Amino acid sequence: MLNNRNLAVVFVVAFAALLACPSASAEDGSKVPSLDFNKDSKEPVIINGDTVEYNEAGKTASANGNVSIIYQDLKVTCRKAIFHSDTKEVIAEGDVILTQDKNYFKGEKVVYNIETKTGTVIKPNVFIDPTFYGGGEKAEKLDKDHYYIKRGFVTTCEREHPHYRVQSKQLNIYLDDRVTASNILLFVGNVPIFYFPYYSHSLKDKHPGVTVIPGKNDDWGYFVLTSWRYYINDNLRGRIHIDYREKRDFAYGITTNYGTEDYGSGIFRFNYFDEKKERIWSSRPEEGLDSPGSEVRRYRAQMRHKWQMDPITQGVFEFNKMSDTNVIKDYYIKDYQRDMVNSNYASVIRADKYYTTSLLAQKRMNRFDSVVEYLPQVKIETTSIKIGKSSFYYDGLASVSNLNKLEPSPVNSVASTNRLDTNNKLSYQSTLFGWLSVTPFAGTRQTFYSRDLEGDNNFVRGVFFTGTDVSTRFYKAYDYNSRMWNMEINGIRHVIAPSVKYSYTHEPTVNRSKIGQFDEVDNIGFENVITPSLENKLQTKRIVGGKMTTVDLARFMISTNYNFATETDKGGKLGNYNLSFESKPYNWMRILSNAVYNPHRARFESFSFNFAGNPELDFDNQDLRQEVYTDLTRKRWGYGGGYRWDNDLGSLIESQFMFNVTPKWKITAYNRLDLKRFGTAVDGTPKKFINSMAEQEYRVSRDLHCWIGDFVYNISRDHGHTFMVIFRIKAFPDVPIEFEQNYNPPMFGSAMPPG
Repeated sequence: MLNNRNLAVVFVVAFAALLACPSASAEDGSKVPSLDFNKDSKEPVIINGDTVEYNEAGKTASANGNVSIIYQDLKVTCRKAIFHSDTKEVIAEGDVILTQDKNYFKGEKVVYNIETKTGTVIKPNVFIDPTFYGGGEKAEKLDKDHYYIKRGFVTTCEREHPHYRVQSKQLNIYLDDRVTASNILLFVGNVPIFYFPYYSHSLKDKHPGVTVIPGKNDDWGYFVLTSWRYYINDNLRGRIHIDYREKRDFAYGITTNYGTEDYGSGIFRFNYFDEKKERIWSSRPEEGLDSPGSEVRRYRAQMRHKWQMDPITQGVFEFNKMSDTNVIKDYYIKDYQRDMVNSNYASVIRADKYYTTSLLAQKRMNRFDSVVEYLPQVKIETTSIKIGKSSFYYDGLASVSNLNKLEPSPVNSVASTNRLDTNNKLSYQSTLFGWLSVTPFAGTRQTFYSRDLEGDNNFVRGVFFTGTDVSTRFYKAYDYNSRMWNMEINGIRHVIAPSVKYSYTHEPTVNRSKIGQFDEVDNIGFENVITPSLENKLQTKRIVGGKMTTVDLARFMISTNYNFATETDKGGKLGNYNLSFESKPYNWMRILSNAVYNPHRARFESFSFNFAGNPELDFDNQDLRQEVYTDLTRKRWGYGGGYRWDNDLGSLIESQFMFNVTPKWKITAYNRLDLKRFGTAVDGTPKKFINSMAEQEYRVSRDLHCWIGDFVYNISRDHGHTFMVIFRIKAFPDVPIEFEQNYNPPMFGSAMPPG
């Protein structure tokens, strides 16, 4: 037996037979014994302490006082420890700290196997990467990636007294995967606020787990909106919503994202609004529920499923059911503003090499919707099949449809028919002079209807059409490089692409006034139109995503048409000019402008100008405010704005500004001003609104360590004043703070943003 005091003695411990080796030198130069349990070991076990003893018979090393044990990425510090060289087990006691793989355990006693990397910690304090903290009666590392905590808690707050914690009798943590627990309580401070029979949270999920929004507005009075994120596994996760509104009572909802291994994935939402208290307007007057105090149970159910059956076959199913028309306006303001269509259909599309086959079934589910039902429609479509070795190409289409056009009840059905439609086109692709592309085409369309609008017997409508497409492309490159205004320009290429399309459609054998108008197939009439267009582009090369890429620095396009068959209201045949301008002066900026000019009235019919710090922003389909939140919040500052004007609808200005004052403070301002808007007054008469502020929102956001806090003040023409305080628990402290969740207006209610 060897014994040294007040000296750091190093023992080299390996994994095989016991062998002796020469002595080593201590730090003070004195000779101390050193033992090697495997002369071939590449990873020794190093034991330091005030006293270190080795028992050869028991194959154990004992250390006392300022003990440290090091093996690979494992380090154990404690007051005393025993290491068993044969079993590779360490028993450490007294202020034990164990670190490995960026994970940290602190406890009274640790039993740990350095080879299997499993063990137990008594009365632990735990840090598990990525920043999960915990404690309890006992912690066990069951394998490399699985931790178990008995009668303990986990949190993302590293403070001695965490701001919040999830407490349970049994907690399982799977690194880089999930946390699971049963019969848990969520504590804020020392106050229990919610019970879950089972809880699972993905460690890959960076969204806030819990969101609480108290506030007040004119429509709801005082309200509290809550969202509780749940995670069963990667294929089943979502949110549970529990809301309270002073003037509307309670509301409940669930959002579920699901997936299957073989049958696709989708999302399901259901929201229920139990309006039992003071009601400020009627949602369903046709049912006589227009008196204050009436009890109305309102709901919205949504489902969308997508299934990739095989590499070329895809199925999509969508379901939307609502209690009444006004539920969208009352609780889903974004869907209402976008005039979102609530479709109910099932579709299967198979895209082979030469043709595409599709099956569509569409049914009305809400009696107040105007819908064209397809019960069903089968379609086969070919795409430019080359005929032999010639330059001729064939395009064909055939469809069979059972159609029913429904208007809101009590009107209901206004037209129905069975329709067989065929469309056959032959084209010839040629190039003249080596630079001019010319593609003439001709075809015929034959459509069978089982009945007309009057319900008469079946008939066939025939249509002949012809035309040609002519286009070319010119470009010239310029060796011009510039960093003016920090704009990255590495050469300039100017591209000019003119094109002309001529289309002639003979008068159909049956006038469209006698045919029910179900879709574009039925609205065919006489046409004799030439459509010229001109595209100009300035291109350069920039580093985008780490790669040198060609980008459009600026793009301008103008198009119009000349209709030989139709006179306009002032006698001309020339159509409107459509103008479009787009620019990306920087990788982080996009500018888009569109205009329609009427040459006969010598005026613009519409004009829009939009800019934002997102080069990929789709201004037609996205919400400016949401995009600014989403894409600019990780920058110091951001902005966005737009101006839209239409002769028939009015004009408005929209602007958004965001500034990160400090790493913990952020301010955001949003404004939407109607310069002119045509609408309806309270009494139902037409009214023009001038310089009317449609909406303002001001937000102050604060990083509260484990929480994100927002104070929001919103003024809306439609919904009055709204005050909100938003608290969100961070998923992980090391994840950048996500301020982009847009809870304004709070009309989302129980349908808060999914995901």
